[in-house]
Amino acid sequence: MTALFASTPGGAQDKPEPGPPSTAFREWTPDVQAAIDRGLAYLARSQNPSGSYGSGSAPVATTAIAGMSFLSGGHLPGRSKYGENVKRALAFLLKCTGKSGYINEGQARGVGGSGMHGHGYATMFLAECYGMTGEIPEFDTETLKDKLTSAIRVIEKSQCANGGWNYEPSPTYDEGSVTVTQVQALRAARNAGIKVDLRTIEKAIDYINKSTDANGQTRYSLTSGGHTSFALTAAGMTVLNFLGTYDNPKIKKGLEFVARTVPGGGANNANMGAWGGWYFYGNYYATLSCYQAGGVFWQKWWPAVSQDLLKTQDKNTGAWKNGESQQYGDAFGTGFALQILQVPNRYSPIYQRGSD
Repeated sequence: MTALFASTPGGAQDKPEPGPPSTAFREWTPDVQAAIDRGLAYLARSQNPSGSYGSGSAPVATTAIAGMSFLSGGHLPGRSKYGENVKRALAFLLKCTGKSGYINEGQARGVGGSGMHGHGYATMFLAECYGMTGEIPEFDTETLKDKLTSAIRVIEKSQCANGGWNYEPSPTYDEGSVTVTQVQALRAARNAGIKVDLRTIEKAIDYINKSTDANGQTRYSLTSGGHTSFALTAAGMTVLNFLGTYDNPKIKKGLEFVARTVPGGGANNANMGAWGGWYFYGNYYATLSCYQAGGVFWQKWWPAVSQDLLKTQDKNTGAWKNGESQQYGDAFGTGFALQILQVPNRYSPIYQRGSD
């Protein structure tokens, strides 16, 4: 397991064999770029004076998600068109980093706080920024490194004995969607050169593996079991595929399930409401898992998700107002949508695969 995490994204092992993509397959189109441009412009003008995003509900998570959408477009802290937006988002998240390293709003999850979901996304954003700031002399990279390192230690210390994570930094319960965000943060930090306890990663991958049934579908919790879903499975496949465990027979079945749940209807419908299937969360991880797999998985998934996002974008504002945006504000869904649409850019190290 250690070798898997130490390898580059995509790993050195043989990938599943979904077959080659069609020569007619196109990742980039003018319509996709126009949607990205509208969305980034919306985020740039809707940023709060504090550097945060959102209207009070889970601003740490929302700010990190919005910030990642700028990085995914190649906008570095203090550089390029939206560099100042990135710097302001980063400054806000650094202010939200407590002495222990926990990045939160000072409120419990459910009453305005992001909990460990937000901590995971914020830590990933800090790690991606840290890995990109070496050539910006006016940026205080030592402070960023110190706070990023502390944030990683919070993740390591709050891991449950079975390898999962709880909604708050307490090793008393485990839940799959939280666990995925912590693994993603750990990987981003490792990519940026921050020391990570590999035993933490080994336990986390074991957790996702045990939470995933033989049919490839990932459960809510290893402790309590519970339902499986498209969103949880997409997230689980991202972890298993992302860290190179390609010899796991569950991956192909999980990817087949993900690829069948194309956006636009049924359980993957942007108009189902804030809690109706976690449209943006699920499609974000489905896009990452299919991208990492490549071949026909990516060939089938990308046109479906990109076209659905083009259809559901508000053309007047550039925002995505459906799905979870109804609960957390338009910047939440918009940030996820923009990350999805910009995965083919291959700018952010956390989203690159070994062949990039």
